[in-house]
Amino acid sequence: MPVMDGLEVQRRLGEVSPGTRVIVLTGKDDRVVRWKALAGGAAAFCIKPERDEEFLASVQSAFAAS
Repeated sequence: MPVMDGLEVQRRLGEVSPGTRVIVLTGKDDRVVRWKALAGGAAAFCIKPERDEEFLASVQSAFAAS
């Protein structure tokens, strides 16, 4: 993203809507970014291409935690 990265989007979203659940979907498996996203409250961290069943399970889990 040209203006900010996904972690910054997650941080800002958490400020304006703390109850919003975030699922990170990325093409790069970076353990530091994964840790930061999950420590920042992400409900899941998925690597593309994600299998449909696994992604759906992440979405269902995020809704259940709300």
